[in-house]
Amino acid sequence: MMRRRTHEHLRIAMVGTRGMPANYGGVETVVDVLSRQLVARGHEVTVFCRSEDYEHHPPMIDGVKLVYLPASQSPGIGAMIHAFRAAVYCIGRDFDVIHFHALGPGMMSIISRLLTRSTVVVTVHGRDDKRDKWGRGARLVLRFAASVSARVPHSTLVVSETLAHEYADEFQRSTTVVPNSTHAIPNVAPGSTLTRYGLSPQKYFISVGRLVPEKAPHEMIAGYLSAMTDMSLVVVGGAAGTEEYVDHLKEMAAGCSAVIFTGPLYGEELAEILTNAGAFVTSSHLEGLPTALIEAGRAALPIIASDIDPHCEILDTTTGTDGRRVYPTGDTEALSELFGLVESGYDDESFGAKLLASELDDRYAPARTGEVHEQAYLAAIGSRHRR
Repeated sequence: MMRRRTHEHLRIAMVGTRGMPANYGGVETVVDVLSRQLVARGHEVTVFCRSEDYEHHPPMIDGVKLVYLPASQSPGIGAMIHAFRAAVYCIGRDFDVIHFHALGPGMMSIISRLLTRSTVVVTVHGRDDKRDKWGRGARLVLRFAASVSARVPHSTLVVSETLAHEYADEFQRSTTVVPNSTHAIPNVAPGSTLTRYGLSPQKYFISVGRLVPEKAPHEMIAGYLSAMTDMSLVVVGGAAGTEEYVDHLKEMAAGCSAVIFTGPLYGEELAEILTNAGAFVTSSHLEGLPTALIEAGRAALPIIASDIDPHCEILDTTTGTDGRRVYPTGDTEALSELFGLVESGYDDESFGAKLLASELDDRYAPARTGEVHEQAYLAAIGSRHRR
């Protein structure tokens, strides 16, 4: 008979992230926040980290246990190799919940479902099988991974209502929505990071994210280049197996010194350049529930965003208003007009952004994500026992 642990204490394994502390992308941020919150709620959490990605290997951070395993540095393959090793490590370790994050790593939930007595959970952070950067073979693998995420785990979690509808329509799978949460970005006084790039507070637009085709930074740059604005455009982020595409972006902006590419920034450098920006811009065509947009909104930056469903879900608008402007996805002319509108009406936009920040602090607070995930785990465990 399956062992049943009391609800007050669960042993939880987190698989599919690069590790803690978060220093790469949205999934890492989500797992970092979630793991700390679950520990605060009395649970035992183990996060599997890629040993190559961290210079130092502390065994624990804020009560979260860390296990370091090697992974290939090859784009795409590295995540699945690391998840495979983590899934094998979990065999016989008596975890109550093994929680896989993202489609690729989630394929390894098959191992946990077959070879452990743990409750297996997969969170879908976005439809990676629809990303433009992948070739045909990789898309087929990720399409299979999407099917696995719908059929193998005891519970499938999704980060947005949009993904919940997709899984219901495509796979007839009922899912649980667990919105992403982020730590509030601390305000950092203007300092060495702004000086390095020749920036003045509130005098630049900023975009933060991987430079990949489905996020469409080429459209953002095209819209900016045709805009009537004196503010600079700062593009924070690096390639993700898309080096040729990044070269193309830099060629687009070669004649404009006001377009500044910083590469990836983390920690206090990112906090400084983000919290001193004038407004945040995202032109993405495909997202799960982007943490970068949530972080910018919580930092009270006026927002310009494409009108894809996840953006509208975060901003709680499909038409746009002061501080939360949306435009038809792919319409660079409309985007160009918004650059000028936000600059010319900055006081009103800033006031609207402060109202949005208050809303987001309530909706995406870290404590809420811990509570929602705990309920999802217990529901999945309870369902297994009833069966």
